[in-house]
Amino acid sequence: MVCIIVWCGTFIFLTFGLNDLLLVSLLIIAISVYFTGYSAALQQMNAIIFFAGVLLGRGASVLFSGKLEREERNVENQKSVIQIFLNGLVMLLAFSALWHIDTSTNVYHGPRWMGIWNNPNTYGMLMGVGLLLAIELFTKKQKEGFRINKLLPVALLVSGGLTAAGLIFSYSRGAWLGAVVGMLYLAKAHGKFKWFFILPGILIVAAVVYFFWGATADDAPWYLKRADLSRPSAQHRVAAWKAGFEIMRDHPFGVGWNKAVDIYKKSYLPPENGATAITTNDYLMMGTQLGLPALFCFIAYIYSKFKPNAADSLQVACRAGAVVLLVAFWFDGGLFDLPTATVFWILLELGTSRARKVEF
Repeated sequence: MVCIIVWCGTFIFLTFGLNDLLLVSLLIIAISVYFTGYSAALQQMNAIIFFAGVLLGRGASVLFSGKLEREERNVENQKSVIQIFLNGLVMLLAFSALWHIDTSTNVYHGPRWMGIWNNPNTYGMLMGVGLLLAIELFTKKQKEGFRINKLLPVALLVSGGLTAAGLIFSYSRGAWLGAVVGMLYLAKAHGKFKWFFILPGILIVAAVVYFFWGATADDAPWYLKRADLSRPSAQHRVAAWKAGFEIMRDHPFGVGWNKAVDIYKKSYLPPENGATAITTNDYLMMGTQLGLPALFCFIAYIYSKFKPNAADSLQVACRAGAVVLLVAFWFDGGLFDLPTATVFWILLELGTSRARKVEF
């Protein structure tokens, strides 16, 4: 942990800006809570994963900007390096879409795809990120023309198809919603967002939820049960949201790392076998464990990253991928899981706007 903190501080120093005061404040709070509740913080890897995600995100920003070299990279060279990285990430996620580990002993064994992870929600979130990146990178390549590299657009199309299939068959509702919101962000970034097309979709979803509410049995197909929001998988989350706000009200400065579930069990009457549902909401986990000041710093830091307009299509792609995860973090968690936390922080940092002409 000390090693991670030192490297994280070094990378923040190399890329420091005024907005980073929010991130520094968040990290100071997280470090203080970690060492004051050291015995409980050691029980799980959540704290180390959180710091490692920030470290890798800032490290990627330093690496791709060339700040470790004698001279910083020029804008075009920097964009080229980031594009190579994003193309590689998309193809890696596409490759993992069809590479499934043995899930015969997993609680999710059945029709839900999980790829190389042990949780279909993690898999679905990463597939959603891959799909959004593939869409934006293909759009960028299409506008530039295919004369230089004709194989890359084909690879992006295939990758988009594989990640789309993975997203669908993950049956992860949080990942589905995150992908939809990410697509709306892409539409807005390109000036094609229209509420006229959004409202019918909202009405259709509301009608489906109403129709399937309480209408599925335990032996019903998975795709039907995912539409029934009255089932415990959804209702336990709703109960945990309510309890999370109550815990933050009663403990505004947090209960400490890895203590939220125990506090929920002991004092806030969770549903039977439903206490762990609070871990699926990263915003409530941060607020209950680290306190309201930490949650404010986190949300404000995210806002500061998205407030300036994106400078180019690569930043749009990174932000769209981060949006997928930000939405899914409310429903399925992931900020304290290494696969999703790493991807989130890297995309968030690479999506930082710079003062240069907007290009799409």
